[in-house]
Amino acid sequence: MINNKIVTQNKLRSILAYTFRVAAMLCANGSLMQTFLSVTGFSEQHIYIHASLFQAVNVLVILVCARFADKNALRRTAIVQIPGALLFLCYLPLCIWKGASTVAYVWLLLICLFQSVTFALHTVCEYKTPYYIYKTEEYGMVMSICGILSSVVSFGVGALISFLTVRYAYHRIMLVAFGVSCVFLLISGVLQYFQKSLLPPDETHQKEEKAEKIPLSVMFRHDAFSQLFVGNLTRGIANGATTILAAAALSIGYDETLTSAMVSVQSLASLAACALFAVVSKRIHPRYVILAGSLCFLTLPVLLCQNRPILYLAMYAVLLFGRTLVDYAVPAALLYAVPVEIAGTYNAWRMILHNGGTMLVTVIAGFIPLSALLWISLGCQVVSGVNFFTAKVMRKQR
Repeated sequence: MINNKIVTQNKLRSILAYTFRVAAMLCANGSLMQTFLSVTGFSEQHIYIHASLFQAVNVLVILVCARFADKNALRRTAIVQIPGALLFLCYLPLCIWKGASTVAYVWLLLICLFQSVTFALHTVCEYKTPYYIYKTEEYGMVMSICGILSSVVSFGVGALISFLTVRYAYHRIMLVAFGVSCVFLLISGVLQYFQKSLLPPDETHQKEEKAEKIPLSVMFRHDAFSQLFVGNLTRGIANGATTILAAAALSIGYDETLTSAMVSVQSLASLAACALFAVVSKRIHPRYVILAGSLCFLTLPVLLCQNRPILYLAMYAVLLFGRTLVDYAVPAALLYAVPVEIAGTYNAWRMILHNGGTMLVTVIAGFIPLSALLWISLGCQVVSGVNFFTAKVMRKQR
């Protein structure tokens, strides 16, 4: 019998841990990091290389460590966050040097490499832990609440940094931000460490042993992998475009004021999407949400506009609203379609496809016109949305 007290405690710890982690990750990649690198003096090409390395290492580690979550998933989810947190402190010299030298760039890439390893290991674990700490039907609601709170925090962070950028040098702001990110990620790890499995110890052990014995071929033949192969890959390609939009904005003439504002806009869009998903998660199948979110990517080409900051931010908001819907609906749907025994390796390989697609975009971003990149990403997300909506395995009743 499930202990409702443990369920409640797990939910609370999950929500807090997720919120702290998201706040910390704002300084790991995305618009804040891209703006920091640009202000430091690194070129657009350097920024794309940094983003590509992050994704490449992420994909490689997930590939090599796909079974990392098959044993002690709850504890490992917590432990891998400690080195990831401490690595934020390694960015501090870059805030002090304030120069785009070769030494600084090599140092940056080394930090990126090791931090990406820890984030990849966490990714392998984070899609396995819900099987142990939640009731399946409550996962969508819990993640929606996580998204709402983290969006509020992210909005506050973005608004604060936008406010500070007109008063202080960006390097001074990031000097504090990196330290705070370290603390936040450590708190997230501690909260995750005290999560408790809803399953009896014997049953948990049996499931872990069974998972370790299941060959990869079984997972590859599962309907959730074969039928959604294209959808997972093209979703990653589309996601890649959203990760470099701050750099893209800088390349077409906008400044760090707009790219800092993008953090707050992203938070508001995510907040709205999570609130909507919280309402509909128990009422309609997530595949409808995935399709609706995918259609929001139709705003991508509008981001090519110049000297229209309000329009740029508005279309960026619609885009991030749709991406957030997809990001939350996909794992919620797969929790029903994928059995726990293969969940660790399945989600690892799913993320290999997803992050591989993202990495592909960051690699080619510096070699093709921005307009072509955005149109390709738009087409890929529409293909992904249709795939998830029509796949037989996604039409299973809950």
